[in-house]
Order: sequence, then structure tokens, then C-alpha cells
Amino acid sequence: MKKIYLTLLLSAMFVGITNAQKTLPWKKRLKMAQDFEKVGDYYQAAVYYEGIYAEKNDKPEFTYKAGNCYYVLRDYDNTVKALEPVKDQNDAYDKPGYKYASALKQTGQAEKAKAAFSKFISTYSPDKDDYKALKEACENEIKGCDFALNEKTHTNEAIKIELLDAKINSNKTEFAPIPFDNNVIYFSSLVSGTAKIYRSQRNGDNWTRPQVPQIFEGKMAKPHFGNGSFTEDNQHFYFTQCDLPDKKPSCAIYVMNKISAEEWSDPVMLPNYINEEGANTTHPYVVTTDDKEILYFVSDREGGRGGLDIWFTTRAVGSSSNNFTLPKNLGRNINTSGDEITPHYDKAEGILYFSSDGRVSAGGLDVFKSKGEKLQWEVAQNLGFPLNSSADDLYYTVSEAHGGGYFVSNRLFALKKSATTDDDIFYFGENKIVVTISGMITDANYPDNGALSEVNIKLFNEDELVEERMLSIADYRFKLAPKKTYTVEISKEGYNVASFDVNTSDFVHSEDVIKDIALETPTVATEEVDWDAVKARIVPPEYNSRDNPYPFPYEPIDPITGEAYEGPYLEIYNEIKADVANLSTESKVYYDGPDGELLPFMGEVLSNVDPPVEENIDPPVEEIEPTIDPRDDIYPTDDVAPEGTVYIIQVAAVRRYKSYKYEDLEAIGQLAFEDIEDGIRRVLVVPNELTDDNLEGFKSKGDALNTLSYIMNNTRFENAFVIKVVNGERIGEGFRGWDEPEDASDVFDDEESVNEEYEGF
Repeated sequence: MKKIYLTLLLSAMFVGITNAQKTLPWKKRLKMAQDFEKVGDYYQAAVYYEGIYAEKNDKPEFTYKAGNCYYVLRDYDNTVKALEPVKDQNDAYDKPGYKYASALKQTGQAEKAKAAFSKFISTYSPDKDDYKALKEACENEIKGCDFALNEKTHTNEAIKIELLDAKINSNKTEFAPIPFDNNVIYFSSLVSGTAKIYRSQRNGDNWTRPQVPQIFEGKMAKPHFGNGSFTEDNQHFYFTQCDLPDKKPSCAIYVMNKISAEEWSDPVMLPNYINEEGANTTHPYVVTTDDKEILYFVSDREGGRGGLDIWFTTRAVGSSSNNFTLPKNLGRNINTSGDEITPHYDKAEGILYFSSDGRVSAGGLDVFKSKGEKLQWEVAQNLGFPLNSSADDLYYTVSEAHGGGYFVSNRLFALKKSATTDDDIFYFGENKIVVTISGMITDANYPDNGALSEVNIKLFNEDELVEERMLSIADYRFKLAPKKTYTVEISKEGYNVASFDVNTSDFVHSEDVIKDIALETPTVATEEVDWDAVKARIVPPEYNSRDNPYPFPYEPIDPITGEAYEGPYLEIYNEIKADVANLSTESKVYYDGPDGELLPFMGEVLSNVDPPVEENIDPPVEEIEPTIDPRDDIYPTDDVAPEGTVYIIQVAAVRRYKSYKYEDLEAIGQLAFEDIEDGIRRVLVVPNELTDDNLEGFKSKGDALNTLSYIMNNTRFENAFVIKVVNGERIGEGFRGWDEPEDASDVFDDEESVNEEYEGF
């Protein structure tokens, strides 16, 4: 299942098929097919195997061999067709059922793929050594199918994608785009048969013919070179060079240094404690932070979490030697037992983008993001659609200078790309309206005194607390997301609370809005409103069962007194009508038990009546799919917390709780609540069962983080976080990742470095 995906080296030979299929005996054609397969010409081999099976359909091994060749080529349509006859013969061949299901998934047939994965693992022998790994892989793939089937939920409509033109993309693989100033792009291509780096410039809608930059002319010792990264000052260029001994990739990272405006040094391989012997080291991405160069890279070296992992090393900015710190694995928030590749770090946002096939994905490799740096990372999130697809998506990179970014995919694309056997470069732009609102908060009676101090400001999105700050100097600024309704609420002791609304759907362009606020001092003492009493006046508490619903008044008029509701009564009436009564099929509401939540009445429930039994008719037998826990076991679940310690997940903090917004969480736990100051209620997720110590919460930090990962990737609560609770008290701030070192070997001094003669661990 796990594939070492080195895009640098993937290439397919598509040459004409001779008339040999028609003229030669099948045994001679079989020898030709075997020879083609041996030298890596999988396309010719597949076609010959298919032709032989068409003639000898009593020999299914040939259609299996054809399907296997197509699978290697990522020609998934033909993989499905070739493996169809042998998909259930997993004892006779090497897991054709799994490859068949994978090919279905990567052709966008998620429902069929889900059934195929279930069938494969249900019939695969548990006695085989790889059963456990295959079972975990199938469960992960089934979750990926569910993710794909829920595509609309995970789609960003603002993102528009275009395939770069034919001057850039050929019928071979193009990859590793590097956006540069003045609409210049560097990229790698296999168009010449070996991987090389090219340069092209965009003029309007057209690109210039790509050329190999002069800095590489005559300097490459290896046949393949590509996927590079410039330092921010453009003085260094890190990139990969590879050999193909025995047709297996052997890759290492090199660096070139700028000598003058026209001259670059020869490439120098980074030390062998980075390019570890026997491992593949590739996909460098460099970013400068403070006085350090941080080099993120990919390797299958010893000490990783499995497959290809992302690592990092550092050196001082301006260093004239390749004296780096010892490489460190980014840890379980990023790396899995699968492959994690093509890191790109957006310094402005503090986000690492990378691709993975070890997490829940819509296709093969999906693009994920995680906020952090070095060893401190949040739970990774899937970028969703349309950036991800049923195919492989990788090399995601953003560029403010290019007004968007680039990524690489083998996806089909309308009439412009009709095969999944090669990777091409895509551009994406986001029609995103960014609204910022800022201003100064002053005393209405003394505006010339400047900004007040110690002012509390809250930002709500539809009653959900997005952010809260205590301003020592009352200048505020918020960045608002598009197509949302916000409320800004300002409070300070001795002043009336002020608030105003902002609807970003009203903006057609990005804007910076200035809104100064002058707080008023109360002139007359106001009576505290008992909101529960107001609510009980509008909907009497005796209506506390769905068997006894309350007909909600159509107009805001008290049905007993005949007087119109005013003030807080009108406010609560409108809230109940909009959020509860309008959801009822009969405009009725009821309390869910004494002191319970107010719910909409959804009509009478029909009693269960057994259908009449017809004699001599057997009921249909339904195939029961295995139950799959929606959570991913990325984090260890055996790290039981000490007595009195649990972990809870906070998904929101709201002014008014609306139950229908939290229905997506019912599959993974139960909701709990904490009321805090200013009428804010925290909405929490905890397990359905108490711990052995009768505590409410996750006993394992890993369980909490696995659940958090599901919530962030499958619900609207992308800003959820985990809280540690000890003896009923919250400890520290919330967190979204497993940040402490995994073992003693990961404890290190960031300043620790080694000389170039270092011989490894």
C-alpha cells in the first residue's frame, strides 16, 4: 500500500505498439511483455499482457499483470478494467482487490471504492502477516471515501484553478513549481527524459518557452535534478540530485551559492548527517526566521514514523559553511506511517503545507496544512476541494507576488488533461474579499483624552465567540472572513456596553474599515434583565415534553394580555421564532424536560408497526459493512493521564446555544457546557462514558487529539482545541498538537551543530 512517491523520478514511456500483437504467437508476445516490464516500459508490457489475456482468457494471471502495470503507471481507468476479473483472487495474486479498490477511489468512484475496500479486508486472511497493516489502511481509505462523498461540505467556492499552458505542461511529468519575482516561475520537468529545472516568465495569459537556467549549465553531476528552494535573499539555492542505480532512486540535497550577479558556485552536497547513506533525501524548502535558516526536507532515513517523513535542520543566516544542526523529525502532528512530502512553509501565516497519503484523503496524496514551526505544530487539516481531488495533489506553494499559488496534480481537467499518468502544474487564485475593521475606543464625554485603557472587546460570529481581548490601550483591529455576520462588543467597568454588527457579504472588494467607538457612561441605573424569566413568560415552563408542545404565537403579542412584546420580551420572542419555532413543521416548541433546552416540535412520531409477513418470501440479505470509528489513531492512546487529570475539547464559546449547529458532533461524543462571565457558555466535547475515576473527559491525551483531528477535518469547528483539566481546574492554554518530544533523543539544543566531517548518529 505504502508508496515511496518521488515525483522527481516518475516517468512513463508511451511509444507505438507494433503489429506484433496480431502476428506473433502468444508465448513470444509474453516474452516481449516480460522484457518490457523488466526494463520499466510498463505501458508496452500492459498492452501486451492485455492482448494475451484477450486470446487466453483462461489464464487470469495475464490480466492481473496488465492491471499491475497500469497501477504502477497510475492509469487507474485501465487498472480497474484489467483487475476486475481477478479482484477477488487475493490468495492467488498480490492483493489485486486492494489495488482495484484504490484505482476506483482515484477515478472518483468513492462509493464503489468504499464497498471494494470493505469486501477486500473482510475476505483477506487474518492469518497473513500484513493483515493488520492492511486492515488499518482499508479503514483509513474508507474514511477517505466518506470524505470525498461529502465533497460539498469541504469545498471552497472562492478558489479557481487553471492548468498552465502547453509551453509549461507536456505529456511527461512537470512538478516542483517555484514562483519568483516578475511573474517568473522555475519548475522541474521530465520532458527531455531526465529531470531538469526550467525557467519561464508569464506575459499576460502566455508563458515564454522554458529554458534551463544558465546557473545549471555544465554543473550537474547527476542525471536528474529538480525540486529546489531559494533562500529569501536569493543567495543560496537548495535542490535535489538523483541517480537511478538498479532502477531505484538514490537522491540527495545539494546547495549552490551565489558568487556574483552572473555567477553561481558548483553544487555542494549537504553533509552526510543530512543526506544519510542508504536513505533518499529530497524536497528541500528553506525559510529564514530571525537569524536562522530553517531547512525542511523529506527523507526515509532511520528514526522516522514510516515511509517518507518531513524533517528539519538549521544553520546561521549568512553562514559560509554547511554546518547545520542535527536533523529532527517534525513529529506525529505532521508525519504518519505513510508518506509526507513536498513541504512549503508560508512564513506570513506561519503555516506548513505538505502532502500525505497517510491521513484521510480524497484521493491518493492530499494537501494538508499545520500552523507552527520546527517541533511545535497543530493538528494537520485537509485543505479540502478543489485543491484536493480523487487524484494525487502535491507541491502546494503560495505566492503573494503571483496573486495566488501553484500545485501539482495528475487529475483529469476538462478537455485539457485526459490522463492521470503524468503530473502537471496548476495555478490557483482565490477570489477572497478581506475586510479588516479597526478603530479607537474613547470616552464619549472626553474624546480628546485619547484611547481608554483596560477595555474588553469581543468578536462574535452569529453568537459564537471568535476572539476576546483585553486592550491595555484601546486600539483594536480584526481581520474578518468573507460572507459572515459579525458582532463586535465592547465593555469597560463604569461604562455602558457598546456593540455593532458587520456583514462581510455586503463588501464587493477588500476594504479596511475604520470604526471608532465612544463609550457612554450610564446616566440612570438600569435594572438587570432576568432573561430566564422573560423566556418563561413567552413559553411557559409546563410545556416540558414533546407530548405537550406549545403553539408559538405567530405575531409578537402576548396571547394572555393581548399586549405587544417590547424590549427584552421582543428580543427573546424574535430569537425563539427564528432559531426554534421556524424549524418546527407546525410552529410549535417545547422544553426537553424540566429546565431543558427549547426544541422545535417536528410532528407526531408514528409507532413502530411490524410489516405484514408474506409467506414463502425470504427477506433480502444485506451486506453489513464493518463499523469504522470516524477518528484517526494518529496519536498514541495508551498514555493514560494520572489520577485527577483529563482532557476536554472546546469547540466554541457562545452567547446563545443553538443545538442544531452541533449535530455533527454526536457521532464522536457528548456535549458538555461551562458558563463563564458575561453570559458566555463554552461548548465542550467529552466521551460518552466517564473514566475509571468517574471523571468527565478523555483520559488519554492521544484520544483527545485524535478526536480533535476528526472535528477539525470533518466539521465546521476548525478552531476547536484541547484543554487539560487537573482536579477540575483548567491548566494552561488550549493546544492543538502534541508538542513535547516523543523520547529523550528528541530533546536537543537548537544551537547544537556539527562539522562537515560528522559521520552520522
